[in-house]
Amino acid sequence: MMSYKKPEAETRLLYPRLVEIGIIASLLIVIIAFLASKRFEQDVKIRKAEEVVLETEEIPITQQVKRPPPPARPTIPVEDPEVDAEDDLAFEDIDEIDWSIEAPPRPESAAEEVVEFFLVEEPPKINGGAEALYAYLSRNNLYPEMARRAQIEGDVIVGFVVDTKGLPTEVQVLQERPAGLGFGDSAMKAIKAMKFSPGYQRDKPVSVRMQQVIKFRLE
Repeated sequence: MMSYKKPEAETRLLYPRLVEIGIIASLLIVIIAFLASKRFEQDVKIRKAEEVVLETEEIPITQQVKRPPPPARPTIPVEDPEVDAEDDLAFEDIDEIDWSIEAPPRPESAAEEVVEFFLVEEPPKINGGAEALYAYLSRNNLYPEMARRAQIEGDVIVGFVVDTKGLPTEVQVLQERPAGLGFGDSAMKAIKAMKFSPGYQRDKPVSVRMQQVIKFRLE
């Protein structure tokens, strides 16, 4: 008689074999994966980083040159309004004047421009000083007669230009107190009779515009 096996019995017999086959297959898969990854690592090439070359450039040191300081501005003579040399002058001092003072030699060439008194480097001066001016007034009796009789004293401001030869030109009365008694005319006559040393600007003679205060005082 033939015997028939149950399917459940056959499954139990095949189970160990299936487990072995599964384990073997898993090992094969792991081995294949390991070999494949190793081959991949061998194929990968590491590129060397490019060397960066730094170029240095030498910059020459510039030398700083110190500039000389600018020249000093020339000083401008300023007339002191508080100084009045004529206040101490009197007509009786004529004998004490030194008439031997002479003007400096006149230059051959001169500039044509007129420089103001406060801008000229070396202003003109009366030969003999203010004493010579008052001596001329006294010697020529230029005190106005009408003012003398009335016992009136006066002050005059005369404006004029001293040319490059030291001669007064463009003489005019700027102020006269009191007016109308002849003080202005006498003052202009005295200025026109004076000789001056010319003014100098940059070592050259120049025409200079200036003023002169003349005080008429009774003796």
